[in-house]
This record gives sequence, structure tokens and C-alpha cells, in this order.
Amino acid sequence: MEQAATAYIEGLTAATDGPMWVFAIGVLAIFAVVLIKAFPMYREFKTRQLDIEAEREKRKAEEARMRDERERENAAIAARQVEAQERSTAAMNAMTAQMAVMESRIELSQQGSATMQNKVDGIAVEVHDIHTAIVHD
Repeated sequence: MEQAATAYIEGLTAATDGPMWVFAIGVLAIFAVVLIKAFPMYREFKTRQLDIEAEREKRKAEEARMRDERERENAAIAARQVEAQERSTAAMNAMTAQMAVMESRIELSQQGSATMQNKVDGIAVEVHDIHTAIVHD
């Protein structure tokens, strides 16, 4: 009995070796067909991804260039504003200095006028004294 079971198992093993090889070859053939069909699609997918990435990098470079250009324009505008502010400050300082000169001239003029007024008052007193001396004598 034992010999019969061993013979039966060996027979099954020998019988299944043939169909297993056919099955394995079939699976490999299906896998090869799938690979042959899928590889161009995969390559196209990767190519599209690379194209998209290249476009993205190009767009980023363009945005960076535009941002740099805007920053240069803003810097130029800021420099012009600073120059205008400096000119305005210089003009204000010149006006302040001119006002100080005018104020000192007015002050000197007022002092001269006050001195002249004192002289005129002194002359008026002398004329009055002379008039009084001549008319009353």
C-alpha cells in the first residue's frame, strides 16, 4: 500500500510538472505582453511629467525675472523719491536760511529806525527849545 501511494504521488508530481511549466510560461508571456504595452505608456507619462516640470521651471524663471524687474523699478522709484525729498529738504533749509537773513536785516533796520527816531526826537526838542527861545524873547 505504501508503495502504491508513493507511486501515485510521484505520478501526480510528474503529471503536474508539465502543466506547471505551461502555466509559468503563460504567466511570463502575459507579463511580457503587459510590459510591452505598458512601457510606452509609462515612457509617455514620464515624458509628460518632464515637460510639465520644464514648463513649471520656465514659468518660475519668468516670474523671478519679472519680480526682479519690479524690484529694480521699485528701487529706482524709491531713489527718485529720496532725491526729491533731499531737494525738498535742501529748498526748505535754503528758505530757512533766507528767512533768518531777512529777519536779521529787519532787526537791524528796526534798530536803525529806532536810532533815527531818537535823533529826530532830539532834534525836535532842540527845535522846540530854539523856537521857544526866539519867539518868547
